[in-house]
Amino acid sequence: MSAAGKRPARERGSTAGHRSGRGRPFVLNVRSLRSRPGTREEVHLAGPIADMSVSSAEVPEGAEVRFDGWIESTLGGVTVAGRVSAPWSGVCRRCLEEASGTLIAEVRELCRDPRDAALDPIGTGEEGDESYVVGADELDVEPVVRDACILELPLAPLCSESCRGLCPTCGANRNRDECLCEQEVDPRWSALAGLVSGNAEAAMKSEQAEQPRVEESDDGRPEEEDVEVEEP
Repeated sequence: MSAAGKRPARERGSTAGHRSGRGRPFVLNVRSLRSRPGTREEVHLAGPIADMSVSSAEVPEGAEVRFDGWIESTLGGVTVAGRVSAPWSGVCRRCLEEASGTLIAEVRELCRDPRDAALDPIGTGEEGDESYVVGADELDVEPVVRDACILELPLAPLCSESCRGLCPTCGANRNRDECLCEQEVDPRWSALAGLVSGNAEAAMKSEQAEQPRVEESDDGRPEEEDVEVEEP
């Protein structure tokens, strides 16, 4: 026993093998962990989570969602921390073709005892999020993983940063087809476009006026200007 009256914490890097059963890949048996406050165990969980989507993107049904991190027993609950990763798919906001990628989110949440959560159902975070709950024997990490995925799904997906989008005139996908349509000037910018064109024309005329005139002689060769040389 340590001076604080607790058992020494298990070394970091140990792997928790306390799955509660098939069909619940994100549920852990934490009875032993909770009996030793301060103990930390490494966990690696993977499995599908249904119905994770926003208006423009989703985690495909049946896709593998991963959590790699650790859980730590604390007074009044269990801390869950680590990295969540999952594939996502959606519609590109520029070309309207399929877009896909992998979301990655870092999480650190406190799962509290049901009694404490019932007395204070709203968390103490700035956004007032609802508390996550841990039982005396089991911890379900799925709510933590689910919320992290939904918050990380892109609201305006892109198939690539270099996507050229669709032609607003003919609708051609500029990533695949060459579009010969002339770009229409937004009428709100037409006055500015005329101003820019006028300034360019005025600058050209000014440049031409500044160039010296060269007169040609009878034989067609340019005449050299007389240069006065001052005597010393």
